[in-house]
Amino acid sequence: MATTSTMFNAESRILKAEDQINEHEETVSKIVNDYQIQLKEDSVIRKDLERIFISSVEEFHVVERDGHHVKCLLVKLPYKSFEPYTKIRSAFVGHLERKLNCMVFVTGMRKILSKRVKTPGVKKRPISRTLTHVFNCLLDDICLPSQIVGKQIRVHTDGTQTMKVFLDPLDKEKVEDRLDAMSEAYKKLTTRKVKFFFAKPTKFQKQLAEFKKKQQNKA
Repeated sequence: MATTSTMFNAESRILKAEDQINEHEETVSKIVNDYQIQLKEDSVIRKDLERIFISSVEEFHVVERDGHHVKCLLVKLPYKSFEPYTKIRSAFVGHLERKLNCMVFVTGMRKILSKRVKTPGVKKRPISRTLTHVFNCLLDDICLPSQIVGKQIRVHTDGTQTMKVFLDPLDKEKVEDRLDAMSEAYKKLTTRKVKFFFAKPTKFQKQLAEFKKKQQNKA
């Protein structure tokens, strides 16, 4: 029997009360369900999809440098669903972006515990529950499929801070067109400003990039 409290909607895989589900959550849920049905029963992707549920889906817009407004979606998964998601991240996000015709970012739900909160039986707050750790994990989620190789924090004269994040230069072709959206997604999650750049490639990375380019030309 359905109640007004948070419940599991088995059909739509949304972890919300029915009267709180928005249009984007219904759409994403339907796309994932249809994708799962299309796959063979012994498919590895299908087995992981069965373990993926949705906590919420939010829409946000990014104003690009040329003035165009770009629609993006931020999909939040319960923490237990994030492990199977990471195994099929490329297929999962790629399928959603093709069907929705917009950029999709996926993050895991994580809980922050205050220093002042005392939990029975726990003497020290786990590092995984600190604000710094949770924000770093959210940043890693947003940057996928690229990886962070460096960070800098710039303090302005008015006291505000802007973080500079340097990504793997070998991933430039994969995420170059997503940098502005990544900044906006992180700001929506944490209210903090961040700017993304690509680190200067090392000699080995330059050689590797040239090798990959030659392989692509041959193909």
